Amino acid sequence: MTMGIKDGYVSADGHVVEPRDLWTRRMDTRFRHRAPRVESRSEADYYLIDGLAPLPVGLEGVMLEEKIAGEIHSSLGHRHADTRPGAWDPQARLADQDLDHVRAEVIYPGMLGLHFFYIRDAEYQREVMRVYNDWLAEFCASAPDRLLGTAFLPLRGPIEWACAEARRVATLGLRAVSIPGEVEERPYSHADYGPLWATLQELGLPVSTHAGTGTGEELLLKCDRIGFGVGLVDGKIGMVMRAMADLIWSAVPQRYPGLRFVLAEGGIGWIASVLTYMDHWWQDHRRWMEPRLDEAPSFYFRRQFWATFEDDRAGILTRELLGVDRLMWGADYPHTEGTFPRSQEQIARDFAGVPDDEVYRMVAGNAARLYGLDA
Repeated sequence: MTMGIKDGYVSADGHVVEPRDLWTRRMDTRFRHRAPRVESRSEADYYLIDGLAPLPVGLEGVMLEEKIAGEIHSSLGHRHADTRPGAWDPQARLADQDLDHVRAEVIYPGMLGLHFFYIRDAEYQREVMRVYNDWLAEFCASAPDRLLGTAFLPLRGPIEWACAEARRVATLGLRAVSIPGEVEERPYSHADYGPLWATLQELGLPVSTHAGTGTGEELLLKCDRIGFGVGLVDGKIGMVMRAMADLIWSAVPQRYPGLRFVLAEGGIGWIASVLTYMDHWWQDHRRWMEPRLDEAPSFYFRRQFWATFEDDRAGILTRELLGVDRLMWGADYPHTEGTFPRSQEQIARDFAGVPDDEVYRMVAGNAARLYGLDA
């Protein structure tokens, strides 16, 4: 068995593709005419979220089949119904996990759900996220030790809404909560977040910030403005980088030492360099910078942060600077940048020369401990 991981990997980053009629069936009747939905047009199917730009469905689960076949042609021309069934059917998902030697998986939304943080209507966002969290809990209940759901928290409205939803999803069996990676109107240093941090520390749920999530300019609109390649780098790495800097410099980890943060799908090759830079500024300017940190930024990362990656050989080679126990591999199923169905081959290449005990921690043990599985 690859790298001696006999029981299978624990993927710290996977996704669903939400059913097309989920919100049209389940939203409160006040909002149902505005429900997120799939619209079929002549050239492709699109996700529609009230107030946001349309999203072509081909950017996620549908294009996976083209990648498996060896060549991706276009983000257009795809239909939601052609999505790989494991994206929304839990039994098909378990079969795909077995195929890819994965014993458990942390589950995030699809492209549709990842855009919910961009919704500007606070009450509408709250209801959209409630429906998603309920469905995700049902999806994961099919195999609670293999499907580890991450709930979304509504942050547009009063912070008490987010606190209440965190308490509610904890009772549903979901394993973590997610907050946007990039917040423009109210940075995480804002005092408004105090009750939320206290609630999350009390609940003990990991707090994730996923690539591509924000409250400002929508990701695809940004890609249209600055170019898809540049926008992709910003959404995939830049936004996660800003989330890490925002949270650490805001002194949230210092004030709430029991919080555990996950930087999801942003890769890890950049982290050591950015932390070194942050430490340099802390060393020289900590006497006047506010909020004041008692320790260097890297101290809080090593104590309270984890980060996920797919195929990041450069990041693996910097593991000693970060701490092996803070790094978690993820297959990113069913997205094209992921490693399904060839995760074993990819891991063998990326981890070449790495001691077996360290490989195990990064591809299974670290995530198992963080999310409460048998390591």
